Amino acid sequence: MNDFDYERHLVKGDADTARSWVESSALPEDQKADLLRFVANFPSLTFVKEDDAVFDHYAETDGVTLPPWLREVRSTLAFVDPPALLQVDDFQWYNSPRSDDVEDIWYDLRFGYHGEEQRALFSDDARIYRIGGSWDGEGCYLGVDLLNPEDQRIFDFSGADLRDNKLAGRPVRGSLYPVFGSYAEFLAHIAELRPLDDATEDE
Repeated sequence: MNDFDYERHLVKGDADTARSWVESSALPEDQKADLLRFVANFPSLTFVKEDDAVFDHYAETDGVTLPPWLREVRSTLAFVDPPALLQVDDFQWYNSPRSDDVEDIWYDLRFGYHGEEQRALFSDDARIYRIGGSWDGEGCYLGVDLLNPEDQRIFDFSGADLRDNKLAGRPVRGSLYPVFGSYAEFLAHIAELRPLDDATEDE
């Protein structure tokens, strides 16, 4: 699976093209509005959407069944090209321990698990699919619910907290915190982007 040609399964376009993707989609109107807000916030960038082969690749590589809504929204508008680090302006809900510091976190929006140990903890124990993580190595992540595939919320969590819960015999999912109502709303809350190759871990 390492030879998967990701670029071959992307469709790229400017802001006008991205708006046409969104407007012609079957997504709910509130999600369309959120995606259009994301495009409007970064009008000079190139946008990207993914085809079905990308999701099949994610599912096969990570041994998961991805929720259909995630496929629908990412095949309408996934992110920007080239990939970039991102900051959000706020969370929608504030139960997460990271709510007060969210404006200081740079996320790398990258799907999948880093190694078998992480896959076992996140997927098997917490039933969460990792869609991004903090760039600074602090071990906080964003994910989508695998246990309830109809739940479109984006969750914030710490790998260390999940591990501590498991070792202490507490419910592992007790440290999953909903922070956005949908993937589209998450994109709408992105306040800043910066190139991956400009980032350093101590920033």
